[in-house]
Amino acid sequence: MQVHSVLARLLAASVLVALCSITATAWLAAQSTSTSIKQELGNALAGDAATYQTLITFAVEHRDWNGVALHPGKGRLILTTADRKVIADTGTNLDPGQLPAVPSAVINPLELDLAQAPGSPADRIDARIAGPFQLTGREKASLTQDAEAYQTRCRGTAGQLETATTAWGRPIVNVDRTGPSPVTPSCEEIETRLSTLTLGESAAFDDLGLRVNDCLRQHGLPAEQLRMNASWQPVASNADCLTSARKAQLRPYVAPPALLFVTDAAGRTTQATVVRFDVGRIVLVAAVVLVLTVGVSVVVALRMTRPLRTLTAAAERLRHGDDAQVDIRSRSEIGQLARAFNDMAAHRARTDTQRKAMTSDISHELRNPLGTIRSWLEGARDGVVVLDRTTLTSLLDEALVLQHLIDDLQDLALADSGELRLHPEPVDLRELFDQFAAAHPGLIAEGSGVVTADPVRLRQVLTNLVTNAFRHALSDGTVRLVSAEGRIMVTDTGSGISAEDLPHVFDRFWRADRSRTRDTGGSGLGLAIVHAIVSAHGGAITVESTVGRGTTFTITLPAR
Repeated sequence: MQVHSVLARLLAASVLVALCSITATAWLAAQSTSTSIKQELGNALAGDAATYQTLITFAVEHRDWNGVALHPGKGRLILTTADRKVIADTGTNLDPGQLPAVPSAVINPLELDLAQAPGSPADRIDARIAGPFQLTGREKASLTQDAEAYQTRCRGTAGQLETATTAWGRPIVNVDRTGPSPVTPSCEEIETRLSTLTLGESAAFDDLGLRVNDCLRQHGLPAEQLRMNASWQPVASNADCLTSARKAQLRPYVAPPALLFVTDAAGRTTQATVVRFDVGRIVLVAAVVLVLTVGVSVVVALRMTRPLRTLTAAAERLRHGDDAQVDIRSRSEIGQLARAFNDMAAHRARTDTQRKAMTSDISHELRNPLGTIRSWLEGARDGVVVLDRTTLTSLLDEALVLQHLIDDLQDLALADSGELRLHPEPVDLRELFDQFAAAHPGLIAEGSGVVTADPVRLRQVLTNLVTNAFRHALSDGTVRLVSAEGRIMVTDTGSGISAEDLPHVFDRFWRADRSRTRDTGGSGLGLAIVHAIVSAHGGAITVESTVGRGTTFTITLPAR
């Protein structure tokens, strides 16, 4: 069986935490440094965002970078191709090898920089790019005229109209076909022209649909029919395929991506672009931190596991029946565990003592009647004693004593296991008290009422209490059976019970006077059975006593 030491687990956890902390710290330092460098590299460009917007506009309107012009700002501006060939430079005598490793910005209208162009579309494609959808001048004029006529003549809208247009010049008019029919046949023709693609638009739209379906096919997805929304923008279920198809379709109509560098006059960046970490120093620091962590963890773990080892040794002693108390005064969770262990050990010792005493008491209670029966039977077998009626009656009484003791033990066993069967029903206390008064001359029974209880068990409880009260009552004393306010009280004016004995009256085989025998003091199980039966009813029984004045037992049963 593999033993997982708590100390080993604590050390492993400490080492893991230390390694994770060192790694996280190094990563955060590297990320923070890299972020700072990037922010510093873009400070000049961020201070003049118009430079980025101007270059993006040029790329949208031209298919190459011929004729682009850079205006000097806070630093030297250098525009290069993707492979770092210079396109434009605000300085002179540039050595391409001195360019920074990271550009200040990438000029690409098909993939806008969200930091430089806030509010860009979700696909990061500049909305001004028309591409193959671009209308001719005649088509623009015709559609614009149709839009104005539709608003004024067909829908009755008066006044100056400002109709939105697409990037390629088509006016965006919401043709409402859910309303009443057009006033004249010409309006229906205008609606048809406004909601129908031109030949150029249709060809571009079909080409885009083919590109989208090619992308879907490569991803193992079914083809679909591309559609236009109300703003004349293509819509597809797969946004990624639509974006890649649009970029591929529009790429020939814009300038290729370019790199923009912001440098000093010599063409060098004013900040270091490469962060060099001293690996040896990092390893040394990590080793020192790891050693310190392990050292502290060992000290803490030893202090934590020492009480656990003490508890383990105490548990071993408890298993062998020796004294198992531990001396741990800590207020931590381990201290609470030690106190709970001490309580458990003390309770086990008490239970073991009670078990031994109970075994001794049971053997003592069984010995006398069995000895009597055996002696008479042996005498009859040897012909010394004649088993006449008187002798048989005596033997029967002894057998009844044994039967009563066994019944009492069985009742207690059933109560301990929760199997004591009860059959509760309404019980008239007045009728029950009258029966007890008739059976016990001298008993004073007062009160009345109805309680819900098992009548047989309730009679057994009261019989034990009343019999016990008469046994301890003085010669001129009285025994009272009273019902008041839902409680049943059995009171005697007997010898009473001392304060130190009072907590033990419901213990099994307990007698205040150990010299009393079964003939004078019972078996010592009666009050234990009373307590078990009342508890099984969900009730409670208490006792109050004063030496020389008497004792009162009070039974409280649950309300009906």
